[in-house]
Amino acid sequence: MDQTSIQHYLFGLLAIGNNVSALGYFLLQTKNLPRPKVRRLIMVTTTACAGMLLLFMLVGASVLDFFGISISAFQIAGGVLLGGVGLDMMQARQPEDVPVKSVEHTRTRDNQQKDSQLYSLAVVPIAVPLTVGAGTFSAVILYAERASKSGASLNLFFAIMGLVLFNYIIFLFSARIVKFAGELGLSVFIKIMGLFTLAIGVEFIVEGLSSVYLGLHSS
Repeated sequence: MDQTSIQHYLFGLLAIGNNVSALGYFLLQTKNLPRPKVRRLIMVTTTACAGMLLLFMLVGASVLDFFGISISAFQIAGGVLLGGVGLDMMQARQPEDVPVKSVEHTRTRDNQQKDSQLYSLAVVPIAVPLTVGAGTFSAVILYAERASKSGASLNLFFAIMGLVLFNYIIFLFSARIVKFAGELGLSVFIKIMGLFTLAIGVEFIVEGLSSVYLGLHSS
């Protein structure tokens, strides 16, 4: 697969930035809420995710330059981070990362909770870091650097929008998905995504080490 194609970027982002780990907390916070308010909360969450991802796509490399961090060093650090995230996902023995039981057994939340508090939760922690976190931001910065060199920035933009749309749909049908898949199904899905995340982390580490090696031998 072309490493600058929409499919390549989208597949990598889906493995890292899917919102499965956020479903339990999301359902807990939206329990007994009217459907229109749940839809507004989903919109706030996905908008926050899109804004953060696009921000890191546009200015992430500039931030690295400001702190004097090379892309190669960030590739290695980002790869280690993604590898750790992937290992954690693969080693989860129980689906407590998606706390379905807590959703079923938690007391009915206070119906008088202010909308501002609810929408604040939609941004932190549902959007960041449960849906997109440090691993996703690292991947976006590295993808943005690659896309900039190959003139494929528009592909990365559409991949980010594809990820946001995917997460929006998952949130929209989250109750049905949890009921259908069950704890075992969600646990298996998390492990599979963990394997892909680990592989992406290894790829970044190899690219970073290769760049460092070539730089040392060319100097």
